[in-house]
Amino acid sequence: MDRLIDMAQLDGWIPIRLYWNQQQPLVDWCYMGKDSFKHSYFSQTVEECLRWPANLLFRHQTPIDVLGQRHEARPGIGPSGFIFHSSRAGSTLVSQMLAVLPQNILISEARPIDSTLRAGFHSADLSDELQMSWFKWMVSALGQQRVGDEKHLVIKFDCWNVLELPLIRRAFPEVPWIFLYRDPVEVMVSQFNQRDLQLVPGIIDPEYFGMDSEGIDLLKPEEYCARVLAALYEAGLRHHANGGMLINYRQLPEAVWSISKGFGLNCSAAEKQTMMGLAKRHSRNPASPFQDDSTGKQVKANERIRWAADRWLYPLYQELERARDNPQITPIPHMLKTKSKP
Repeated sequence: MDRLIDMAQLDGWIPIRLYWNQQQPLVDWCYMGKDSFKHSYFSQTVEECLRWPANLLFRHQTPIDVLGQRHEARPGIGPSGFIFHSSRAGSTLVSQMLAVLPQNILISEARPIDSTLRAGFHSADLSDELQMSWFKWMVSALGQQRVGDEKHLVIKFDCWNVLELPLIRRAFPEVPWIFLYRDPVEVMVSQFNQRDLQLVPGIIDPEYFGMDSEGIDLLKPEEYCARVLAALYEAGLRHHANGGMLINYRQLPEAVWSISKGFGLNCSAAEKQTMMGLAKRHSRNPASPFQDDSTGKQVKANERIRWAADRWLYPLYQELERARDNPQITPIPHMLKTKSKP
């Protein structure tokens, strides 16, 4: 489809991938019908939908400009709130609690949103204005009403997308957002139990996290992990005064009520009870009860993890705590002091 199409042809379809073909960005679409984003992650919903016969037999692939045409014809629901996080800090629990209410559309770590935010890596000539438009178009396409009762759109971003806050805020300057973070040792222990892709050298260019590519292979895994996480902590800290709310993992699940209020999501007493019932389940394993595992993670931390967290992360964590306790204070991240290797 390389020409303007009838927008009705895309009713019930969602964009699932943005990719480049000879420097031209193209969009893959998947038929979703009136189904909802009922899974914890966007990718899980897509995997389920791709097994449908309609998606096995028919596929839409369009130039990215079609997203813009659809945005003009059917802008969808504007976002009510954004969720950023340092990884393993309770963002899945928060998003699941908000998603349980049928009036909320919850988009969780959608690959096509991430692709628009990092599109500059594929095209050095891409202007900020055009990239911002692509991002707004993608949000619009994913924020369409599916049943008809949806009123709010909340987006949970991939953890590294907090580095794109300036562009995101330019696109949606009035949308409130939160940054979830956690004690660095607990995050690192969780990551070394099962590491996310961004913490494996080579998956995402280390320069994206402010590191020089040279010498990356010489870094110990714990130091690389800590330095990536430090970039996320620093971004949340640096931008929080611009419409953001800082939430520590230990404030959950009760902090969800403050988050809901900040996002303008009104909850009845019955809905709060339903949300708290979900909060008692483990966010990554719904069959298991949710338990605060902070003590267990502290016990599992080895000496190298503690050194890396102390060297790169705890000064930022302490600044985040200070800024959370004193919202009127704009923190200035201090220079991290070099410490001896264990």
